[in-house]
Amino acid sequence: MPHDNRPVGVFDSGLGGLTVVAALKEALPQEDIIYLGDNARVPYGNKSPENIIRFGLENTEFLLSKGVKAVIVACNTVSAVALAQIRESQKSLPVLGVLEAGVGACLAEKPLRAVVIGTRATINSDAYRRMIHARDAGIIVNSVACPLFVPLAEEGITEGALVRQVIDHYIGSLLTEPPDLILLGCTHYPLLKSALRDYLPPSVKIVDSAIACASYAADYLKENGLAASPAKKGEYRYYVTDLAADFFAQAGRFLGQRLRHVEKISL
Repeated sequence: MPHDNRPVGVFDSGLGGLTVVAALKEALPQEDIIYLGDNARVPYGNKSPENIIRFGLENTEFLLSKGVKAVIVACNTVSAVALAQIRESQKSLPVLGVLEAGVGACLAEKPLRAVVIGTRATINSDAYRRMIHARDAGIIVNSVACPLFVPLAEEGITEGALVRQVIDHYIGSLLTEPPDLILLGCTHYPLLKSALRDYLPPSVKIVDSAIACASYAADYLKENGLAASPAKKGEYRYYVTDLAADFFAQAGRFLGQRLRHVEKISL
């Protein structure tokens, strides 16, 4: 079987997509990965659809200029709002969205009732519910915007009384009639997965869209003859549009290891 050793491109509005990179490194250790974090314009979740589409197109163009063989949209907001426009603009480039990966993982669990949590833009787009119902109209889907989860994750506040209070504020009403599954519809939210696990009844399955995205990408690359040679070891390059003083500390939390080098670029 032929191999394709060109890199895989991944982008997000900021640091959250590094949870997808961490999962990709685990699932696809042979793949080179180029990551773009557009943290100069973060968060995307409260931006207009027009701006979200523009940002997504600009990010894709940058990764394409680096010779990527595929682009993974690791931003749920862009995946929900702008995926069709990105694919239309780059018809020859495989563009994979974290949203469709998360939906696939959700459906595999066969829930009767699912709850999607995400940014306001993701939830307002109704993209998760529409995609779930396109494949199984019988699942009851509720959606809850949890905008404060992002700043908590970025500040490294992922456990304790404050986190529990914020979780209770957004999804406390679910405890009276717990769903079968909660889908983490934002790549920042895996950092809060442990706190969510402690808060929710054990019967509630938590679907991590970052892990789902890595599994989805691995299958796609293999099935389409785009996987890198298993004999090679992946190399990683990281680009950002802003370099804050605490960037490396924050990035390490999302990536699960210390990030040693990053290049600041302008789009």
